[in-house]
Amino acid sequence: MAKPSRQRDLDWVFEYYSHPRVAGELFNYGRDRWIAVEGGLERRVFIRYGRDGSPLRFKDSSDVNRLLRGFWFAKPRSFYGSANKYVRLSVSEDLEDVSNIYRSTPTWDVDNDVERWRETLAVCRLIVEELERERVVKSVYLKWSGRGCHVHVSEEAFSRELFKKHHPLDAAFAIVEYVTRMVKPKLTGLAEGAKIENKMDLKRVFTLPLSLHRELDYSCVCFKPDDIDVFDLSWVNPESFKHRTVYMDFEEGEADELAEKALSTVGGYFKRVAPMPSGSMSRGEETPRLGRFQVMALLQAARCFLLTRDIEKSKSFGLNRAIFYAWAKQRGVEAKKPSGRRDVVKPSKQAEERNVFQLGNETAYLSEDGWLMIGNAEQTPRDYDEQIVRRINEVVPYEEAWRRALQYLEEFPQDVLLDQQKFFNKVYKPVRDSFVERVYKRETGL
Repeated sequence: MAKPSRQRDLDWVFEYYSHPRVAGELFNYGRDRWIAVEGGLERRVFIRYGRDGSPLRFKDSSDVNRLLRGFWFAKPRSFYGSANKYVRLSVSEDLEDVSNIYRSTPTWDVDNDVERWRETLAVCRLIVEELERERVVKSVYLKWSGRGCHVHVSEEAFSRELFKKHHPLDAAFAIVEYVTRMVKPKLTGLAEGAKIENKMDLKRVFTLPLSLHRELDYSCVCFKPDDIDVFDLSWVNPESFKHRTVYMDFEEGEADELAEKALSTVGGYFKRVAPMPSGSMSRGEETPRLGRFQVMALLQAARCFLLTRDIEKSKSFGLNRAIFYAWAKQRGVEAKKPSGRRDVVKPSKQAEERNVFQLGNETAYLSEDGWLMIGNAEQTPRDYDEQIVRRINEVVPYEEAWRRALQYLEEFPQDVLLDQQKFFNKVYKPVRDSFVERVYKRETGL
């Protein structure tokens, strides 16, 4: 197969997705999943919410074309679906209710250079063999994602009885973690450049079957483990792809025993990685959580950093915005309308002559030392460390929270990050009470 080109033009992309089989496969696999659309040429654009702030989803196969047309300005290219399947996907709050997840698809992400695709398949074979040793066979399938490959166990391979005891994401995470630990020692000398990662989490998405790769002219095709020996890259040619609907093959309960074994050995997602918010578990367990003040400061600092790359100024900005919003809430004032009280928000005439810091449509005043201020008090990076970093470290490692905050914000287009109200409503508000669930702990190695 010829070396794939960087990107085709938008008309070719639209024509590809207009094929009934392509649109049908995207819908069949993507139904009940949180959908994401990726586009862009020089700069990646990742879209997960509609214009009304609701999560993207497929109601029928015509939604594929609807989303392409609706986001034409982003030069849409690829479709993704969440590992989790949801009962409801109408408003952003549906994503924060972990009881709304009714299935989760165990997925091993094997990443490698596309030229080493045979090594990639060798790693996938190790995963498949380990699953076979655990008597999980009929529910296993593979999906060539572009530069690498995904190994999946059908989300239907678990019984309802299992989910009466364990959350679906707990079971999926534990299986992926357990098998990954068993396989990694075998990679030495086989495919040392390949990476196997457990990416199972609350908001993880994977390429949908028959989606185009974000850069390469490849279709994402599904096949069974028996096809590993005969697979080659000609199968992923968008103009003559070889794809099977093998994700529909499963045996209910086939993965129950492995799930129980993995959960007892490595633990589930919510206990090892991201505690559930209090009240979300049937056992009523209390779990630590970050306050809204800390979440606001963290996300505002990450927002500023993504737009300016100035870490010290970003810390000052994050704490400044958190203080302002806390003050506004306490007094019942809309955050978009700065107060007229000089001692709190509105600067004096002398202050108006000082430097200002502009981030999108937000303006804040700077102290003589260059830090943001409210009234006569400045917010320094050291203040941020004492009030935000120290508090976050009591719950989860701050460096991991910071990394996750940046990853989360990178999901949104720049116009959202530059707009005060869009940022508050679309970025901060959906996660203000649950951001701790998004944070991985260092010891997981994820």
